[in-house]
Amino acid sequence: MCHLKSISHLLLFCFLFQTCIAQKTAMVLPQIENYTKGELELKTTAFGDKNPITIGKITEDGTIQLNWPEIDINKNNKNDYWANSIKNFTGGNFCKDPNAVIDNEAATLVANKYIYVYKYNKPVGCIIPSTQKGQEHRKDQLGTTIDWVYSYTDTNAKANCSEKKEWKDLYSFNETTAYDLKFKKGWNLVAYTLNEMEEYEENGQTRSLPKTKIIQSLNKVPKNLHWHLKYWANDALLEIEQQLLKLKPLPKQHYENWLPKKLGNLKRTGYEIGKILERMPTLNNVNLQFEKNDKKIDLTIVDCANNKKAISNFTLMQDMTSRDWKDKTKTGYSEATKLDDTRVMIDYNEEDVKTILTYNTNGRFMIKAEAIHIKPKELWEYLKSLNFELLITN
Repeated sequence: MCHLKSISHLLLFCFLFQTCIAQKTAMVLPQIENYTKGELELKTTAFGDKNPITIGKITEDGTIQLNWPEIDINKNNKNDYWANSIKNFTGGNFCKDPNAVIDNEAATLVANKYIYVYKYNKPVGCIIPSTQKGQEHRKDQLGTTIDWVYSYTDTNAKANCSEKKEWKDLYSFNETTAYDLKFKKGWNLVAYTLNEMEEYEENGQTRSLPKTKIIQSLNKVPKNLHWHLKYWANDALLEIEQQLLKLKPLPKQHYENWLPKKLGNLKRTGYEIGKILERMPTLNNVNLQFEKNDKKIDLTIVDCANNKKAISNFTLMQDMTSRDWKDKTKTGYSEATKLDDTRVMIDYNEEDVKTILTYNTNGRFMIKAEAIHIKPKELWEYLKSLNFELLITN
């Protein structure tokens, strides 16, 4: 039912809700309302961002299928992300409870924090389970959220934490947290409930801070939860990335056969194929210089095909130029606009009559033209005469 990239082996096959709480308890599958993103992977980065662990998937209809794997402690015992002792997890030195009862204070825990949604092996969102409708983030909202905590061993804790919170004359109160935790070795379900907020006034605005919280173990997922998808990726840009990854970079011969001798009435004075460029990690490029009298153009054409970092720059430019905007600078302006049918970014220095024009073209090339004594629209007239189709097919 649930596709899972194997970490070691599955401890339990759970009918309907394929998730394992301490590798024992099965639960009913929740569903994200109005879901339209297709089947996606679910992962945790609790044991490191560089090695996210697959924990399940979202199906086409928005059904969440979780399958928490057994963790190889020997491979993850150097985790420096969310690893913590149960003593620190229950307040540690910040709010000592003399009546706290903790079994095995040195027991190591790893809090999952977020269930991340992955597409094309990239994080594109996260799932937020909450008793609140429309919750946008995990913290500081009244109600209950849930998460999973991995314990390296069996351990229990019961404590009441009280911590003084005060700032100038704005607020002064005790933030209290009650812990009631019963962990088995493996993944454990935990509820975080914020019952009360402390309100205060600052600059005429009402603000609030958490005041009363309860953190406790659960043996099943509450039925009153809403499952929210916080999705931050631009799907159109993700698809562009995938198409660029499939393309073959142009061979050097294509550039050599294509090199224009003139750009308008400006004569080519030099060129370099495979130049080392700042912040552009590919040598699949050509740099050309053109000039006539006091007019000069330095033109760089980068083929972003099949290079992940270059592709990231390509999609960043695509995003930055996707809408019109304009900012004034000390000497001129920067803007994103449309010239003919092409979205471009312009940086113009009015004092020195210097123009930098940057844009994407032909679904693979990033173009950067730096000109002296040429205004933006005039520079564009020069650039639009370039035949990139001929460069591809040459």
